[in-house]
This record gives sequence, C-alpha cells and structure tokens, in this order.
Amino acid sequence: MYKIITDGSCDLSTERAQELDVLVVPFYVSTDGINHQKEIVELGIRDFYQFMIDNPKVFPKTSMPSIQDYLDVFGPLAKDGIDIICICITTKFSGSYNSAMNAKNMLTDEFPDVKIEVIDATVNTVLQGMLVEEAVAYKQMGATFEETVAYINKIKISGRIFFTIGGMDYLVHGGRVGKLSGIAAGALGIKPLILLKEGEIFNNGLTRGRKKSKQKIVEQIINIS
Repeated sequence: MYKIITDGSCDLSTERAQELDVLVVPFYVSTDGINHQKEIVELGIRDFYQFMIDNPKVFPKTSMPSIQDYLDVFGPLAKDGIDIICICITTKFSGSYNSAMNAKNMLTDEFPDVKIEVIDATVNTVLQGMLVEEAVAYKQMGATFEETVAYINKIKISGRIFFTIGGMDYLVHGGRVGKLSGIAAGALGIKPLILLKEGEIFNNGLTRGRKKSKQKIVEQIINIS
C-alpha cells in the first residue's frame, strides 16, 4: 500500500484532492509581508488569485513548506507502514523538494521498511497537478510503488507549459526584467511568450498585444504536439 502526496504548487482544488485521495502539503502566503497563511487550508487558491486581481499594486509572497510540515504528513503514514510517493514543484522554483527530502531522511532511520520516494516534478501549477492525477490513475490500475515512480519519472520529461502574461508588473517586481525595460514593453504593448520545460523558464518569443500573444501560444502548442 502506498499514498500519493504533493505540495500546494499543484493547484488542485480541495475537492479534487479529496476525490483523488491525495494529501497536499501547502505553501505559505503573505499578502502583507508580515502575516502568513497556509494556502488551501487558510486561504483558498481562487481567493488568492482574486486578491491579486483586486489589489494589482500589492505583491504577495510565498514560502515553501517546512521540514516539519512534511514530517506532519509523512510521519503518521510511516508509522502505519504505508509507503509514500511525493511529487514536488520543480527545484528551480522552490526548496519544497529539499524539505520533503530532509523529512524523508529523518524518517528512514526510524522506519527502515517504509519506502519514501520524493520526485522533482520539473514543472509546477496545473501540469504538476496533471502528474499527480496520472500517478493516481496508474495506482488505481494496480501499478506497484516502483512502477508508478518509474512511470512519473518517464512522462514528466515531456511536460511543457506555454503561457503569456497580461502585464509586466510581476516580472519587474520579481527582478526578471529591469524596470525601464518593463515600462517600455508595457507602453508598446509587448507581450512575452514564455515556455516552462525541464524545470526552467525560457523566453519563447514576443508579440504585440494580448490577442496576438494568446493566438501565438495556441500555435506553439499545436506545433509541438
């Protein structure tokens, strides 16, 4: 018997996680720079995004789950002799994977017969959620622990996220582009096309205008498929 776990980056709703019988270790979110809330548990995903829409000049910060957060989830399962597969956000974006690995290492000595596999999804958000759904589907078909781990590691390398953005504010604030470049791009209506693959973000082109940027993203998806 084994349990599938993921972190809050997967963007699975509470209802969907319950339907899949998946445990989600949440990230922490701060909308004021002082107080932190557990995403999903204390602040819903849609509520978080709605806050960003309603407060465009406020830039929330997130922090990764701690080792203790993972111990709180892994520990009871290990005590019951249940093996664990944990699928984490790409290590290029967060230290969530490292927290999970540290928790695994702390429990391995105490529960040497329990198998714990922590997988770097190399993606995040919806695509990470899709990997979790695939793992659950494979498990439900009768796949063993080792087969499910091998399957997820096999298919994750083909994962791609193509996206564009409505404005440059978050890229400027996050330090991905300079302030002057961001102002110029915004004034000219330039929209970057972005590709996430193998755990990293790449520039995938530029367009003028929101409509054209979305059309180009669709074309890129069709071409790669």
